[in-house]
Amino acid sequence: MRVYNWTEDEDEIATDAVTVGIRSDTRILAIGGLQFGAREAIIYWPESSANGTLVRASLEGPMPVESALRRADALCASHAFKRVVIWVQHHELWDKRWGLLAPEKGL
Repeated sequence: MRVYNWTEDEDEIATDAVTVGIRSDTRILAIGGLQFGAREAIIYWPESSANGTLVRASLEGPMPVESALRRADALCASHAFKRVVIWVQHHELWDKRWGLLAPEKGL
Protein backbone atom coordinates (compact mmCIF):
# COMPACT_ATOMS: atom_id res chain seq x y z
CA MET A 1 0.00 0.00 0.00
CA ARG A 2 1.30 3.45 -0.91
CA VAL A 3 2.50 5.77 1.87
CA TYR A 4 2.19 9.54 1.39
CA ASN A 5 4.00 12.35 3.17
CA TRP A 6 1.37 14.76 4.45
CA THR A 7 0.59 17.94 6.32
CA GLU A 8 -2.35 19.85 7.74
CA ASP A 9 -0.43 23.13 7.35
CA GLU A 10 -1.75 24.79 4.21
CA ASP A 11 1.34 27.03 4.08
CA GLU A 12 3.75 24.07 3.83
CA ILE A 13 4.77 23.56 0.19
CA ALA A 14 6.85 20.75 -1.31
CA THR A 15 8.82 22.16 -4.24
CA ASP A 16 9.62 18.70 -5.66
CA ALA A 17 6.09 17.30 -5.60
CA VAL A 18 2.55 17.49 -6.85
CA THR A 19 0.31 18.25 -3.88
CA VAL A 20 -3.19 16.84 -3.54
CA GLY A 21 -5.22 18.97 -1.15
CA ILE A 22 -8.22 17.31 0.47
CA ARG A 23 -10.94 19.29 2.15
CA SER A 24 -14.55 19.21 3.20
CA ASP A 25 -16.62 22.29 3.86
CA THR A 26 -19.33 20.30 5.58
CA ARG A 27 -18.85 18.97 9.08
CA ILE A 28 -21.66 17.34 11.00
CA LEU A 29 -21.44 16.45 14.67
CA ALA A 30 -22.87 12.99 15.27
CA ILE A 31 -23.42 10.95 18.40
CA GLY A 32 -20.35 8.78 17.81
CA GLY A 33 -17.94 11.65 17.11
CA LEU A 34 -17.16 14.01 14.28
CA GLN A 35 -18.23 13.13 10.73
CA PHE A 36 -17.31 14.98 7.58
CA GLY A 37 -19.43 15.62 4.53
CA ALA A 38 -18.36 15.14 0.93
CA ARG A 39 -14.62 15.39 0.33
CA GLU A 40 -13.09 17.15 -2.62
CA ALA A 41 -9.54 17.53 -3.82
CA ILE A 42 -7.46 20.18 -5.52
CA ILE A 43 -4.12 19.53 -7.19
CA TYR A 44 -1.24 22.00 -7.08
CA TRP A 45 2.23 21.85 -8.57
CA PRO A 46 4.99 24.45 -8.29
CA GLU A 47 6.97 25.98 -11.13
CA SER A 48 9.89 23.78 -12.11
CA SER A 49 12.19 22.91 -14.94
CA ALA A 50 11.92 19.40 -16.33
CA ASN A 51 14.36 18.30 -19.03
CA GLY A 52 15.04 21.91 -19.98
CA THR A 53 11.35 22.75 -20.24
CA LEU A 54 9.70 25.24 -17.92
CA VAL A 55 6.65 23.85 -16.13
CA ARG A 56 4.47 26.67 -14.85
CA ALA A 57 2.86 26.42 -11.44
CA SER A 58 -0.80 25.54 -11.66
CA LEU A 59 -3.90 24.40 -9.80
CA GLU A 60 -6.67 22.04 -10.87
CA GLY A 61 -9.95 21.11 -9.25
CA PRO A 62 -11.99 20.62 -7.30
CA MET A 63 -12.49 16.97 -8.19
CA PRO A 64 -13.04 13.62 -6.43
CA VAL A 65 -10.05 12.51 -4.35
CA GLU A 66 -9.49 9.30 -6.33
CA SER A 67 -9.36 11.30 -9.58
CA ALA A 68 -6.95 13.79 -8.03
CA LEU A 69 -4.56 11.05 -6.90
CA ARG A 70 -4.54 9.49 -10.39
CA ARG A 71 -4.02 12.90 -12.02
CA ALA A 72 -1.19 13.72 -9.59
CA ASP A 73 0.60 10.50 -10.57
CA ALA A 74 0.21 11.39 -14.24
CA LEU A 75 1.57 14.91 -13.61
CA CYS A 76 4.59 13.46 -11.79
CA ALA A 77 5.35 11.28 -14.78
CA SER A 78 4.88 14.00 -17.39
CA HIS A 79 6.58 16.86 -15.48
CA ALA A 80 9.32 14.90 -13.68
CA PHE A 81 8.12 15.64 -10.17
CA LYS A 82 9.54 13.17 -7.65
CA ARG A 83 6.42 12.43 -5.60
CA VAL A 84 2.85 13.12 -4.62
CA VAL A 85 2.23 14.66 -1.20
CA ILE A 86 -1.00 15.28 0.65
CA TRP A 87 -2.37 18.37 2.33
CA VAL A 88 -5.42 17.42 4.31
CA GLN A 89 -7.69 19.93 6.02
CA HIS A 90 -8.28 17.50 8.89
CA HIS A 91 -6.46 14.19 9.37
CA GLU A 92 -9.85 12.48 9.80
CA LEU A 93 -10.71 13.24 6.17
CA TRP A 94 -8.17 10.69 4.93
CA ASP A 95 -9.60 7.36 3.78
CA LYS A 96 -7.21 4.39 4.09
CA ARG A 97 -8.54 2.99 0.81
CA TRP A 98 -6.42 5.71 -0.88
CA GLY A 99 -3.21 4.56 0.79
CA LEU A 100 -1.53 5.39 4.08
CA LEU A 101 -0.32 8.66 5.52
CA ALA A 102 3.23 8.59 6.91
CA PRO A 103 3.34 8.20 10.72
CA GLU A 104 4.74 11.71 11.15
CA LYS A 105 3.44 14.93 9.58
CA GLY A 106 5.76 16.77 7.25
CA LEU A 107 6.52 17.08 3.58
